[in-house]
Amino acid sequence: MNRFLTNLTHVFANRQFGMFSGSRPSKILALFPLAVLLSVHCVGQDQNPTETVADSSMQKPLVAYVTTEEFESEVLKSDVPVLVDFTAEWCVPCKVVDPIIESLMPEMDGRAKVFKLDIDESPEIYQQLGVNGVPHVLFFKDGEEQERISSPQEREIYVEYLNALIDGESALNVTVKLLGQDEFRRHYILTKDVEVVESTMDVYPGLLTKQFENSQTPISLILNFPSVRQDQLIEMALAQDPPISPNDLVGLGRCQEFVEAIQQDPDALNHLDPDGNSPLTTAMSRSHRLEEDCVGTILDLGPDLSAGGGSKSMTRSVVLLNDDEMLSRFLELGWDPESRDTTGKNALHWAALYGYLSNVRVLLEHGVDHTIKTSDGETAAQIVQRALDRRLQMLEQNSSALSETDLAEIKEIVQEMEGLVALLQG
Repeated sequence: MNRFLTNLTHVFANRQFGMFSGSRPSKILALFPLAVLLSVHCVGQDQNPTETVADSSMQKPLVAYVTTEEFESEVLKSDVPVLVDFTAEWCVPCKVVDPIIESLMPEMDGRAKVFKLDIDESPEIYQQLGVNGVPHVLFFKDGEEQERISSPQEREIYVEYLNALIDGESALNVTVKLLGQDEFRRHYILTKDVEVVESTMDVYPGLLTKQFENSQTPISLILNFPSVRQDQLIEMALAQDPPISPNDLVGLGRCQEFVEAIQQDPDALNHLDPDGNSPLTTAMSRSHRLEEDCVGTILDLGPDLSAGGGSKSMTRSVVLLNDDEMLSRFLELGWDPESRDTTGKNALHWAALYGYLSNVRVLLEHGVDHTIKTSDGETAAQIVQRALDRRLQMLEQNSSALSETDLAEIKEIVQEMEGLVALLQG
């Protein structure tokens, strides 16, 4: 499978999961750059959950790429531990992880092997091992996978795992030690498979109960980070009988209990949890996962429409609802769609970025200025045009490898994107 087809496979697979807080992505999203579709991690988690800052400015020694043909001999039959960095040229978070991994090679020379694997060039290994997106770093010893890490981490974490495996220590011991670090535990809870989280509780009982350093609780953390495993994680966390805050109530869909809590404490309506999430942003984050969400209930109570955001800004949260009626209601209540968030984008920029054509129309009809630029100097039309240009170039280079059916669908999507650009240009 060539690079273009593999990329399209990743995109269409992502569309099946209702990305972006469970929203219904438009067809236009299929051709947007993967960096646009993904949020922390190119797999579709909405953000780097731990907000880990890694130094990508270090020197870049050459690290060999391992391929499908070489994987067994170089990795599975290696007599020393092996680190494999699953990466891709189009993956933006990989540009943070890759230099860190490359810097490990001189330090580990002769003691462990360090490889990169391009998932577009060797998709078979990526699929066989069930690697859920990139970047992903896997550790091997004696032919067996020992641990895997997704999303960028500090260099020391990769070093600790390698040194432990070199010294004959188990990866599990390293994991338990690292779970004492706030950011690593957040990352672990949000990115590991449910079965792994459950088994880890046997050796680290406080995994889903111990408060983080800022007093945030694991249940509140989970409620504000939608994923395909979120409902199962919530169930596991609730089984530990954690304290439930008013903010948590709306994330759990317990709207009437929230109303009763507000009657007792009106200030709780706009209270921000330790991570900066308001009840409204938490409710919006969970809206696509609940049969009856609490967004409307909170709006009836008259919240501050500029308060909070946490992992997502209020602006982005409203757009991610992908609900024209709810968007119109926010506008009627005085919410400012032209206000730029900390990323430098307003509501029109986000709607364009996600390809939400009907949301774009609602915002333009409301009078949002389409000429406003992001902090990077782009208008909403230019955001879409940049994505369109990139996809057209890929299509031109690879059209001969596509079936007539795929080609027709992609051309239809391109036409929709062109229509969105025209709409945004006024």
